[in-house]
Amino acid sequence: MDNGTDTRPTVRSLLDAPLKMPRLRSLEEACDQLAAQPLADTLADLRTAIRQPVTGEGSRRLHVLVSTLYHRAGAPLDLTKELRAEIESAHTAQHTEE
Repeated sequence: MDNGTDTRPTVRSLLDAPLKMPRLRSLEEACDQLAAQPLADTLADLRTAIRQPVTGEGSRRLHVLVSTLYHRAGAPLDLTKELRAEIESAHTAQHTEE
């Protein structure tokens, strides 16, 4: 679906965009697109996104992304554990601010 513009997916768009039906397939496709980018770029984008508090729904989406990065982009297991902890911290920060 290249229309000549740079429509590179971002972690922020994964968090903010409504998911199409069926939701799980839509989420998996979005995560696959992010995992297809250079791993270092996606990791930097992810870490930028989780500097802000993350909602419960956002946290679930990010956990799917981390799984996808492990299975499709070759992210090391130790890194995925670290990312999951950072996601949980960002989610906890959301609850603290409420």
